[in-house]
Amino acid sequence: MRTNTRLFTVLALGGGLIGSGCAKKGSGTMESAGEAAAPAVASAPSALSGALGAASGLIGSLTSSIPGLSQAQAILGAGSVLGLAKAKMPADQFSQVASAVPGTQALVDEAMKAGLPAATQLTGLSSLTPVLSKAGISPEMANQLVPALAQAIGKGGSQSLADAFLAAVR
Repeated sequence: MRTNTRLFTVLALGGGLIGSGCAKKGSGTMESAGEAAAPAVASAPSALSGALGAASGLIGSLTSSIPGLSQAQAILGAGSVLGLAKAKMPADQFSQVASAVPGTQALVDEAMKAGLPAATQLTGLSSLTPVLSKAGISPEMANQLVPALAQAIGKGGSQSLADAFLAAVR
């Protein structure tokens, strides 16, 4: 009888843990591995792990300065705009941007997973509209991302680098 009680307890706890990790529709996380809506990330910037962990400060700054922007949207939005900069800036200049903003490549990679167009299709901010709107990022939010990213680049690099970034993404 005691073995059955332990087994039941283990099964109940395990089921509760598994059930708590299920994504809900509209939660900003992926519902299935085949869906490319928004990256599956934890809900708090400090909870970012792996390569995205380096970008947690930037993501926290974006979510607190842009009303209504979730963490998943901040990751996708920053990654998309940085991906545009990567496509438009000379490689040596973009490497300076990547040095100024920790986690840049991880952010771009997440945006690519979510449907960021190929570099040859990135012509300007308007080329980001489909992937950003699919994630619920309004044009107003997108317009706020650019100066916020430029500010982060200026802090981590220089104002002239931030200006070059702005010129490339506009």
